[in-house]
Amino acid sequence: MMKIFADERRDLIMTYLSKHKRATVNQLSEHANVTPATIRSDLTALQALNKVERTHGGVRLPRADSLNTDNSFSDRLNKHQTAKQRIGMKALAKISNHQCILMDASSTTYELAKLLAKTDMNLTIITNGLENAILLKENTNLTVLIIGGFAQKGSNALTGRLDSQILNLYHIDYFFVSANGVTLQNGLTDFSLTEVELKKEMIKQSTEVIALIDKSKFNISSSLSFANLFEIDEIITDENITPELSKQIPTKVTIVK
Repeated sequence: MMKIFADERRDLIMTYLSKHKRATVNQLSEHANVTPATIRSDLTALQALNKVERTHGGVRLPRADSLNTDNSFSDRLNKHQTAKQRIGMKALAKISNHQCILMDASSTTYELAKLLAKTDMNLTIITNGLENAILLKENTNLTVLIIGGFAQKGSNALTGRLDSQILNLYHIDYFFVSANGVTLQNGLTDFSLTEVELKKEMIKQSTEVIALIDKSKFNISSSLSFANLFEIDEIITDENITPELSKQIPTKVTIVK
């Protein structure tokens, strides 16, 4: 039997729960092919991250009214805002007239959207961010398309893959994406299965993928991976990363001050 690591087991747990909504310890033990004691340890770790709710003999996904509101889009907008603004300005400098830009629904790309809302460039912008689209549609120089499916409380994202085939119709020059965390082992990670699935599709359809990552995201791993570092063409961040990490990251890193 091949051994799987804790983060891989927890991905299995979250994927199972995304499909079934709830499970017993024994069901998860059988699904991951590990002991019930190991599953209980994983569930304790996931509960500490507010990813799951423990029940008698098992676990379920958190109810909408019990989710950690500190992770809502409005709260994330106010965290590390100065760094995100600098990162957004650096990202804007890469964009040229008449390009097609793809943006995720993160609070960091929202800072880029605020700059694009004032641009004189003629651009096509595709996003699954509700707030991004609301902001950008007021600029008559911009053609704005929105993709996704389901709107969730506390989130800027439309999630799911409804209408994601629209990505096949456009030549996408840049995909600007952020993440809940970045590690060497797991790459770019997030916590919403449906949003992660859409981000994977966005990466496949983009000529160049640029990750906008402030310093608070490094060495943090969320429950679901959507890209390894080999799939990222450039990381724009706000602080020098450690020499050890720099040697191992297989992509260009741009530091903004």
